[in-house]
Amino acid sequence: MWFESLWSKTFIGLFLGFFLSMSLFMNIGFIVPLAKDVFLFIAVIGGFTVWSALISWFYCVQSIKRPALICLASFLVTALINAWFYIQEGV
Repeated sequence: MWFESLWSKTFIGLFLGFFLSMSLFMNIGFIVPLAKDVFLFIAVIGGFTVWSALISWFYCVQSIKRPALICLASFLVTALINAWFYIQEGV
């Protein structure tokens, strides 16, 4: 059931937000040719910002069904793009 307590919002927001922000910044790392130290700095700052925004979004809504589905679909898209980059790069 999608009737939410704060614990369900916390766990879903933490894990789904973390995986989505990591996958998104991995895509950015593949696309933008930056030095590794510059990219890591941007990824840490940007990833934490995206992650905290997603957690806040989960807390602000009445039902977490819609944001969870949007985040899950976004994560699947970014994960497929990551897989495509890995295949193209030959890692």
